[in-house]
Amino acid sequence: MSAAELEQEERGQSSVLILGMLVILLLASAVVAGATAVNLEARKLLSAADGASSAAAQSATASGASPSLSERQVRAAAQDYLSSSGAHQRFTAVEITQASTADGGSTAEVELAAAVELPLVSWVLPAHVTVTAESHARVSLNR
Repeated sequence: MSAAELEQEERGQSSVLILGMLVILLLASAVVAGATAVNLEARKLLSAADGASSAAAQSATASGASPSLSERQVRAAAQDYLSSSGAHQRFTAVEITQASTADGGSTAEVELAAAVELPLVSWVLPAHVTVTAESHARVSLNR
């Protein structure tokens, strides 16, 4: 084979290589953007869960020597907090997945879940990821 034939045969090879690298770079960017979006929404949801559990702990009623909570109180207070704080507008499909008490009613436990839409991927596919956040708040007694 002559040098001219080899040169002719290799023409266009760098274009394929550049195109392949561009596709890999775009996919990596989509993954990083998606991971960042999920992380940010999870942090925001944790903040909302902290507020909901704190609101539930503050709604404790005095029964006997120390205040205590029921699971119904925790769920109602958490739902009221989510409504008043505008969480339903800030998050997609936010819901209370768990509202319970621990330590004999002296700790409120709230778990929230919300859907996060992945950027870049959602142009092609309806891609949603569900994130959850759990928070605990203890009832305090001030005399």
